[in-house]
Amino acid sequence: MNLWVFSKMKKWKGGSDTGNISRAKKKAMKPLKEELEAYRECGIALYLDGCPSDPRSIAKACMIAEDGGYMRDYTEDERGRIAMVSFDFIRNNE
Repeated sequence: MNLWVFSKMKKWKGGSDTGNISRAKKKAMKPLKEELEAYRECGIALYLDGCPSDPRSIAKACMIAEDGGYMRDYTEDERGRIAMVSFDFIRNNE
């Protein structure tokens, strides 16, 4: 049994090698994930669509959102410091 990788199939089918799509998505979501991890380390609560969440889940949701995107909402404490960051899905009007 022969196992063919996509780049070898390229020669047979005439397609182009697109690289690892999964790796590209992970690279694109890394800055957001790191930003959210810094917030969490400072004790700032993170929410996704009204539910407590973690940096990885929020970054992933932002990357795969279809027919819309996520809007950030910052909530301050009584001293004016960020206390909570919420990500709420906003549907595109088309």
